[in-house]
Amino acid sequence: KKYGAIAALVAREVPYVELEHLVSKAELPVVTQVYGAQCIQQSKRNLLDNYFNFIGKEPLNFEERHLFISEPGKDETHYSIYQDSHGTHVFANNDIHLMEQLPLLYEINANKWYLDGLYTPGEDFVTVVKAYDQARRHLEMNKWDNKIISPLDEAVKKAHPANREMDTGFFLYTADKVQ
Repeated sequence: KKYGAIAALVAREVPYVELEHLVSKAELPVVTQVYGAQCIQQSKRNLLDNYFNFIGKEPLNFEERHLFISEPGKDETHYSIYQDSHGTHVFANNDIHLMEQLPLLYEINANKWYLDGLYTPGEDFVTVVKAYDQARRHLEMNKWDNKIISPLDEAVKKAHPANREMDTGFFLYTADKVQ
């Protein structure tokens, strides 16, 4: 803060039970991710190019493909991977979707949110942003109601890419489960 920061971005791994304590002590507004892809590893190296060079094949056009990696012997892992001018990025199995948890964030004054639209292109991401914006307005007017929020939640689920799952990430974990 003393160097001019205006907000603090909280890591996605911080569960609500710790976020509640953190926000109460924070000297800056806390920004929390409420929707979208979760990058779990980023390398400045072009690992995909290096891999294809190693196996003697032409590198692919990575922008047009949905590439995944998984852990050996663990078929349930399905990490999205892509490469751009900043290097190689690996993403978690599931994207964050915290529509139902927004009242918890709002109650503790963690009401600065961001949404990541990396895998939700174009108008679909606009639909997601509008749904979250409407949910925010309902919270601000103290009109949070499942009858109102449920259609917004469904709109997000419909706009979300079919090949990507969603969950609450670490948000609902107990503090001892995140290490």
